[in-house]
Amino acid sequence: MLKKIDVTVVIPCYNDGAFIQEAIDSVNTQTLKTLEIIIIDDASTDKNTINILKNIIQENIQVIFLEKNSGPAIARNKGIEIAKGKYILPLDADDKIAPTYLEKAKYILDTHPNMGIVYCEANFFGNKQGKWELPPYNFPNILIGNMIFATALYRKSDWETLGGYNEKMLSGNEDYDFWLSLLELKKEVYQIPETLFYYRIKDTSRTITLQNNENNEILSYVQIFHNHQKLYSEHIEVFFKELKRKEKTIIEKDKLIIDKYKEVQQKDIQIQTLGDELFYARSVIDLRDVQVSFLSRLADSLRLKNRLKLRIKKLIPAKILEKVGYSKDPVLCMSQYPHELNKIEEIQKYAYAEPLLSNKVQQEINIFDMSPLISIIMPVYNVSPKWLNLAIKSIENQWYTKWELCIADDKSTNQETLEYLKSLNHPNIKVIYLKENLNISGASNAALSIATGEYIALLDNDDEITPDALYEMVKIINKEEAEFIYSDEDFISTDGDCSNPHFKPDFSPDLLLTHNYITHFTCFSKKLLDKIGNFNPKFDGSQDFDLFLRLTENTTKISHIPKVLYHWRMLETSTSANSEAKPEAIERGRVVLEETLKRRKLSGTVEHANLHHYFRVKYTISDTPLVSIIIPFKDKPELLDMSINSILEKSTYQNYEIIGISNNSEESETFKKMAALENKDTRVSFYEYNVDFNYADINNHAVASYAKGEHILLLNNDIEVISESWIEAMLEHSQRANIGCVGAKLYYPNDTLQHAGIIMGLGGSAGHSHKMFPRDNPGYFNRLNAIQNLSAVTAACLMVKRRIWEEVDGMDAVRFKVAYNDVDFCLRVREKGYLNLYTPYAEMYHHESISRGYETTPDKIARFQTEKDALSTRHKDILQNGDPYYNPNLTHDEENFGLKKT
Repeated sequence: MLKKIDVTVVIPCYNDGAFIQEAIDSVNTQTLKTLEIIIIDDASTDKNTINILKNIIQENIQVIFLEKNSGPAIARNKGIEIAKGKYILPLDADDKIAPTYLEKAKYILDTHPNMGIVYCEANFFGNKQGKWELPPYNFPNILIGNMIFATALYRKSDWETLGGYNEKMLSGNEDYDFWLSLLELKKEVYQIPETLFYYRIKDTSRTITLQNNENNEILSYVQIFHNHQKLYSEHIEVFFKELKRKEKTIIEKDKLIIDKYKEVQQKDIQIQTLGDELFYARSVIDLRDVQVSFLSRLADSLRLKNRLKLRIKKLIPAKILEKVGYSKDPVLCMSQYPHELNKIEEIQKYAYAEPLLSNKVQQEINIFDMSPLISIIMPVYNVSPKWLNLAIKSIENQWYTKWELCIADDKSTNQETLEYLKSLNHPNIKVIYLKENLNISGASNAALSIATGEYIALLDNDDEITPDALYEMVKIINKEEAEFIYSDEDFISTDGDCSNPHFKPDFSPDLLLTHNYITHFTCFSKKLLDKIGNFNPKFDGSQDFDLFLRLTENTTKISHIPKVLYHWRMLETSTSANSEAKPEAIERGRVVLEETLKRRKLSGTVEHANLHHYFRVKYTISDTPLVSIIIPFKDKPELLDMSINSILEKSTYQNYEIIGISNNSEESETFKKMAALENKDTRVSFYEYNVDFNYADINNHAVASYAKGEHILLLNNDIEVISESWIEAMLEHSQRANIGCVGAKLYYPNDTLQHAGIIMGLGGSAGHSHKMFPRDNPGYFNRLNAIQNLSAVTAACLMVKRRIWEEVDGMDAVRFKVAYNDVDFCLRVREKGYLNLYTPYAEMYHHESISRGYETTPDKIARFQTEKDALSTRHKDILQNGDPYYNPNLTHDEENFGLKKT
């Protein structure tokens, strides 16, 4: 029987006979035994090395001898070609790895399907001792300089997809180039927070030779930029940030910049040997250390900036560019207009394909049980006949033909508009001309006055609907007896190009209180409209927002069609292109929400959020209920001290108790810290619960035995408070009768996102929304900064009413001892009819995995799989049907809200 091989360790060797045995021994002592070693001798000239390699006789080692010295990229590729392992670990012949490295790294790849690179911390040994300090992995900062060691574990299948290491790269940067290629495949990166790799420092070490050869390093970065131009141009903002930070250095080295650039120009002939296209990439990327000034200025002044500017100009009207001063700061422009940023990110990925009417669909239309007349309401004012004609043609092209178009001209002064309206001659089109200008609400109400349909749909006079729009609406009316329906949408340019699709969640009432995410295409029952009243003229500019809030208050029959049925025209006068196009609508949107609170008899205030047309409804906290903060832990006194002190020192809400549950702590420092914290504040209490680690059981025990609060707040011992009002931000929602679990916004210590809610189905089970996004990134349509309903949130920071905790019998300590207990808990709360919620206003650092670490032993891996299977069984409906708060057009392979690959 062939031995199973999980990992192949590939060791290129050139004259390293004195050290090769240490490298081999470090591999052979791995706790993971399903491995092989492939050594590639890169035409060594040292006889001792050759003799050692020829005399290696070991079952799991294969040695390949190359005829000429070709460098590490070719040597690695030769070894990987014959590798039998699912995973590859490159290792230099003079380096070493710790015994648990492969087992721990393999576990991460096994359990995280989209994880592409797993590496660890490292120490120097040899001529230099100590820690190898590199900044923690951060995207897109890795574009400035490599921060991932070459000795990292990755999948052979990914190597095959990329065609191996780039053999044209100058030696020393082939691994950097390879990592960037994996990032272009949208692969994730994980650093094991332990020192498991040892890099030998000797006179010929590549870290030394590269530092001593500035020209080679510069040319290597020219190659890097050339190979990954799209990646760099999409994330150009990282260089402008770095440029600003290094501004003083750049000014001082202006002369060096000019001289260096001329020197590179003069070496055209030499550079040709690297490839005919290489010199084209003279807009060199910012080099780390000494080269930062030189290459930052080049990136700023040459092709990168100009190319980015041309791309954005195609997407943003010239007046907006002029208004925000794009020519001075293109990145600022992008950050102020999230729609435009999304367009840039998606422009290469999204393409709207117009559907074709099939015989099957036509037969379905013919036998609908309900075939309601749909009245499409269209107010018109001075619109160009070009756009009005396209809008009307999109209605005339509908597969479902039982419609009427009700147009109200709001006393247009544009004769071309009036002449076009008078030329219309279609039996299903009605036009009335108002004697005075009533603005959009008044004109819409006038159009409603001539509507005779059982359902009402809304269409702006310069937009378009897709041919299947009304068919899809009527289909859902037949299927679900829906009374309020909305669809996904995209943006359409004046040239007719569609981009930036908004794939929305199913109905999320708290997201709607943050932002009118519903917008278009909407269709609703005329009976429901008659019940709540027409458009309110006092909210002109936000009249749809007000109407949707009132409609959805009065029906539970709300349906979402996860399909683009509406094209929103990007004109300078539209908020689709400019969020400030209708400034009066921004404040009126806030007033709409104030009126909504009064109507619903809710106490609170409404504030403008981070972007125009986004708001924060801030509920008044009733009384000052006691909050019981439950913190399980095992040792790690430094974490306990950090976490509890951050609560005591930063929290503005004061009526809480902290219940620390020690689970098998052993260190004397831990117990000293417990005593000190109890002495520091009477609200802090510690108890011991020394059973086998079972996260669910520990929390159940703490709540049942010690918690006195009306609200329970589960908190990990590696959480550090950022926002002072974090308890209020969670409590204001936890106190609401219809809200179940409330989750927070958590960051890794490197200011990338760890948690902003849990999405069911990601990676086959559950994943985190926008994981690893930079802290200041708005996320998909600003979702990272919006209060919203989600299916689940992490128990690393979760608040819930005690009565709900008891109603669902707490966490399931039998099926979910360690993993997925929070997901299961949230889903069971949701099954009771409560809404779970994420708030971005409770911000914390989550030093994840420090206290307990990852599960790398066979028993732990088996337990994890058992709990994962239990989740799939217990909650198969949501996993099969899809998370209602995540659109099926978005990917389940990654945690980035990217488009599903087709």
